[in-house]
Amino acid sequence: MGTNSCFGMIMEEGNNPGFFKVLRKEDLSSQTMREIPQEFLKSISANEFSFKMVLKLPWGSSWRIKLSKSQSFFYYMEKNGWDQFLSDNGLGDDELLTFTHKGNMCFNVTIYQINCLEMLGPTRSATIASSSGNKREQGRESLSASSYPVSETAESTVGGRLRKKRELINLGKKQVKEAEKSNKSKKRKMDTNSDDSEAGTSSHVPEFTLTIKKSYVLFLGIPKRFAERHMPMEETVFTIHDSKGKKSWEVMYVVSKIQSRFSRGWPRLVKDFGLEVGDVCTFQLIKPTEMILSVSNSM
Repeated sequence: MGTNSCFGMIMEEGNNPGFFKVLRKEDLSSQTMREIPQEFLKSISANEFSFKMVLKLPWGSSWRIKLSKSQSFFYYMEKNGWDQFLSDNGLGDDELLTFTHKGNMCFNVTIYQINCLEMLGPTRSATIASSSGNKREQGRESLSASSYPVSETAESTVGGRLRKKRELINLGKKQVKEAEKSNKSKKRKMDTNSDDSEAGTSSHVPEFTLTIKKSYVLFLGIPKRFAERHMPMEETVFTIHDSKGKKSWEVMYVVSKIQSRFSRGWPRLVKDFGLEVGDVCTFQLIKPTEMILSVSNSM
């Protein structure tokens, strides 16, 4: 199992690849939440991929959702279809969803509630939402068994799925809690670094400085004051250049009420750049969506 982000990880169930997502309230409809992990897409053949995916729940209900492509390498579920799926099932309270690929972009979706129990049928709120939305039926379609590749009954698989995926639930929740705890503890220090860096520079180029910690490997939180003053108000792809001009990386900037951050593409930059815990990094904003990264090694 290889990590992709705290909102999606690659997993395997038997010979079926898949991924999971933790439904964070503040990011429910964001492009990051709707994105299909790149590592998952690499695990399926080109013949199996399509720009339409099917989500099927254990009790038989299914939804068709279209996919869109952003920039050159991001694929994500379109907002209308994803929001319809969430609304019809009353989701959005830190549930964990697993998506097991059954072929041709058809997925068995299993929902684990915040109490770690699997949802085996629609909740009352989901039933109400679904019945009120039956007139429009836009994102949702009922599919016959013949049109969906392999089906599973909840009764025959619940025990095995709970045992196999309990550690996935714990892992997903642990990552979320660690990220929130880390963000709170480093918030003041990062804002202070931003203020000191901007005040001490002799140029007018906005910049911030921070020291790499272990929690910065998957994503990098941007100092709040710097983000409010200089960063875009919506999700944007940034280009980050090596200070020596040898290489550049494309990184997704994600806007969040808790703390905006560099997400997709950031782990690759960390690996390629060889960043280590204790390295001091300075980011200079040379254009609205371009930065230069300078690093002082910890040793």
